Amino acid sequence: MFGLGDADDTTPVVAGSRPLVHRTRAIVVHGSLVLFALAIVARAVQIQLVDANRWSSAAETQQVRERAVTPSRGQILDANGNVFVETRELMRVTFTPKNLTSFRKRGSKRSDKPVNTRLIVRQGLKALGVSDSIVRRVMDSTLKWVQLPALYLPGDVERFAGLPGVTRERVLKRIITAPPGLRGVLGTVRDENTPVGGIEQELDTVLRGTLGRDARLADGRGNYIETPALEGLAARPGHAVTLTINQSLQEIAERELADGVTRTGSSGGDVIIMDPRDGAVLAMAGMRNRQPAVTATAMAEPYEPGSVMKPFIVSRAMDLHRIRPDDRINTEGGTWKVAKRTITDEHKAASMSVRDVIRLSSNIGAAKVAMLLSEREEFETLRDFGFGTPTGVPYPAESRGRLPAIPWAAMTPTSVAMGYEMSATPLQIASAYVSIANDGELLQPVLVREVRDPDDHVIFTHTRAVVRRVMSPATAKELRTILTSVVDSGTAQAADMSTYDVAGKSGTARRAEGGRYNGRTYNSTFAGMFPAQSPQYVLVVLLIDPQGKIFGGTVAGRIVNAILQSALATRDASLDRRALAAVAKPLPTRAPKPLSLKAIALAQRDTARFDSLRAPTPPPAAPMAVPERIIVSLPLKALGGRSLRDTNAMDAAGTIRPVPSVYGLDTRQAVRALHAAGFHVSTQIGTASRTRPSAGTLMRSGSVIVLEMPK
Repeated sequence: MFGLGDADDTTPVVAGSRPLVHRTRAIVVHGSLVLFALAIVARAVQIQLVDANRWSSAAETQQVRERAVTPSRGQILDANGNVFVETRELMRVTFTPKNLTSFRKRGSKRSDKPVNTRLIVRQGLKALGVSDSIVRRVMDSTLKWVQLPALYLPGDVERFAGLPGVTRERVLKRIITAPPGLRGVLGTVRDENTPVGGIEQELDTVLRGTLGRDARLADGRGNYIETPALEGLAARPGHAVTLTINQSLQEIAERELADGVTRTGSSGGDVIIMDPRDGAVLAMAGMRNRQPAVTATAMAEPYEPGSVMKPFIVSRAMDLHRIRPDDRINTEGGTWKVAKRTITDEHKAASMSVRDVIRLSSNIGAAKVAMLLSEREEFETLRDFGFGTPTGVPYPAESRGRLPAIPWAAMTPTSVAMGYEMSATPLQIASAYVSIANDGELLQPVLVREVRDPDDHVIFTHTRAVVRRVMSPATAKELRTILTSVVDSGTAQAADMSTYDVAGKSGTARRAEGGRYNGRTYNSTFAGMFPAQSPQYVLVVLLIDPQGKIFGGTVAGRIVNAILQSALATRDASLDRRALAAVAKPLPTRAPKPLSLKAIALAQRDTARFDSLRAPTPPPAAPMAVPERIIVSLPLKALGGRSLRDTNAMDAAGTIRPVPSVYGLDTRQAVRALHAAGFHVSTQIGTASRTRPSAGTLMRSGSVIVLEMPK
């Protein structure tokens, strides 16, 4: 029997049995399903809305390869636009031998043969000149990967593009084409963009450029392909830096320095050339251990320069009116004992003028001039000329040299005046001599002429910068005259030229080893200006420990002479040819060889025949009056190279005489010489001292000679 009992109307009940659906369990199951659904929805909301950016970034990381693109560093150029350093894009090629499989090109038919990857790779490697051993390694499928040791131009490895198992990687290589002696100035770049030393390091922020970004999409096999959906950012190249260095002059300086080091047996040396008009460094060469220096030694290695320091002390004493150029100084016969020390001179004399103290490089004279200055005045003099402080050129390892701080020891004032107990770099010495060359202004030395951005816009250009005035224009002019005498008749005659005047000062200083001067090794220096009247170059040459001849005026002065001769023969050596023409020396007329009596007789016979055929000669003009008190001492060349006996023989034989040379004579002396030779003179204003007809021409005595003399 079935009964209704207390069961729910919706729940079927069988008598004597449990309900088919348990209410509590149903609620739990349905609730669990609802909660699970809610969790899925919540998780979907979290992933798609809350954490959308994070998961999107993770997806891009897996599917998109993004890498920084290194920019090309800017070029470094010389003053004339010649490239010293540039960045070139090369390719590094890597092979995965097991993946060098044949494949079909896209769009090819099934009947077309697949591309033989291994054959293409083998032929390409042969064309690149790769050795057979490396080719065998590339073809060895047991190796995981093989990288070619060399880097190649992109066009040379273009045949490998798209081949399976071949990876081409862009590499930026810094290429230096500058002369070897300049590489220490330029510095180097390690890896792709890590500068080490020199201009590369000092101007890294200018040369480096701006990083770019490259994005590619990964396919199912892990290969990265370019797609327009992903935007990259192009790298921006660095700025181009133009130096003040002149490549032609740099090569001349390096060549002549190397020749000088070899010729003198020196262990090394330095050459620096500056333009005194704006402070530009035109050339800088260095050698150590008879090899090109790996650093810019002319800026980084100071030394005791010796007598090249004497003009600076003399200039301040002249500006303070303590001495005048013609004042006499007691030079003690070449030996002087002061403060328990004996000072000696190479050219011994009882006394010398201030001019000769510089011309003959008197140590005693320089020491006595220094005593006219106080200790502070002498220190400030050298400090004002830039010694003991960096010049400020863009070079990270520039030395400041050494200038001892006051108070000084008893012998320091005289030692410093002679270039000892202090040290300076060749650049500091050249910069100080620039002030003598440009009428007393110390200029900021310059290595960088100009900087241009990748769009060729000038963002920096050098302008002449005056640091301070260190002497009056009158003193600078007087010093140039004195320094000219050093070259034409003093201690540096090896630097003299027949075509232009050269001014300068020599220095020969003992080298200290272990804190003592051994008297066997020397630093030989010459600091010069060219041309002396209106300098366009300031040159400093240092030779370290020359063998045999040691004097700076001889060994270093000869190098200066060779540099100037080569620069004059070079078209683009930063010289103003018009300005040079205005100060060129008149070339001496070569004196004729003495004539024999037979030659004179033949000349007289020919002259007589000619006179019989032409019209009578008008009477000569009255001779020019010459003061009787003028006494002329004629050199032998003024008589055409003949002896007095030959001249008397000519007078006895006839009236034919050679026109004497007037080279080196002033107007009065020239007129006197021509009159003494038996000629009449007509003067004219010309560009040089010369006669018409020229010296050596045979003329009848009493003929009129036109004398041209400059104003």
